[in-house]
Amino acid sequence: MYKRELDEKLKKKTPMHAVFLYGADAFLIGYYGNKIAQNLLESGCEKHSFYFSEFDFSSALGYFSQGSLFGGAALVWVKIDKKIPKKQLDALLEALLKAQGGFLILEFYQAENKSDAEYMSDAKSMLVSFPKSLEKEGVFSVRFFRANANESVGILREFAQTLNLQIPDFLLQKILEQQNFDLGLSVAELRKYSIFGQEINAQIIESVGYGLGRISLESILDLLFDKRLFDKRGFKENESLKIEQFLEQGFEEMELVREMQKYFFTLFLFTSHIRSCNNNLEEVLHYKPPKDVLEKRGRLAGRIGYAQYEEIFNFLNTWHEDVMCGRNKGNGLLEVLIKIQAILK
Repeated sequence: MYKRELDEKLKKKTPMHAVFLYGADAFLIGYYGNKIAQNLLESGCEKHSFYFSEFDFSSALGYFSQGSLFGGAALVWVKIDKKIPKKQLDALLEALLKAQGGFLILEFYQAENKSDAEYMSDAKSMLVSFPKSLEKEGVFSVRFFRANANESVGILREFAQTLNLQIPDFLLQKILEQQNFDLGLSVAELRKYSIFGQEINAQIIESVGYGLGRISLESILDLLFDKRLFDKRGFKENESLKIEQFLEQGFEEMELVREMQKYFFTLFLFTSHIRSCNNNLEEVLHYKPPKDVLEKRGRLAGRIGYAQYEEIFNFLNTWHEDVMCGRNKGNGLLEVLIKIQAILK
């Protein structure tokens, strides 16, 4: 299931004996893992935590097999960035269900040395142990995507209330924009403002706030469709900082080529589906993302013609060859962005 379904289950206090949390937003994985854990701890569970390399299968299994020393149900709370073998996961779930009183929270994060594809491959192999057939037993899996603006503001509002921080929603939105919609950094900003002991206003945000969030390549490419990156004078003033931040993050140019090819090929598949009167756009991605993600990809794809795709792919292939042969002088990304925006006009 996805975030919205999880919110509904938490609201209805649906029993959850085991939950596997994974996806594209590390903050949401930890946020919901903590929310579920706090609900269980308030009911008297005995917590046993394992953090990354500390995870020990035998110990975790023992907590379910032996039960709690203090009479309460055992909560095994695991945060990992390495795949747990299926045989071990199956054994944990079998012992948990047999005990009829234990709980498992499994937070799976992307390791720094893993690509997005490798991470999702590992997640899918673990997902096999959490089939929908076990939902009736209280066993669930949740995949997270990046929260949209409204969801993010709602989460920040919750943290602001916890911190007894008086701040209007439009300034919560401002903090998100400063941090490039990184919820983790935005929450850290709220904690910083809590020391002021007064209502937070725009002047405080402007004078103290500092953006640290990472810029994604996808967010840069999305701007090309609105002609928001460049005009006749060069970078548009409002977007120049975003470009500068992205370049300062550092990148492997060959990886950028592959990611840009993937981005436009996905849009090409969307365009083909739309023009063949096939509105089942989920078939393109081979999974069901949130509705707003599908709608956005569909809108962008509908604005590109086949001739434009051909020109874009030819240009990206030329860039790929230049990088392979060492002909690029380090400014290839900027040249490609300018060229693609011109093609999309």
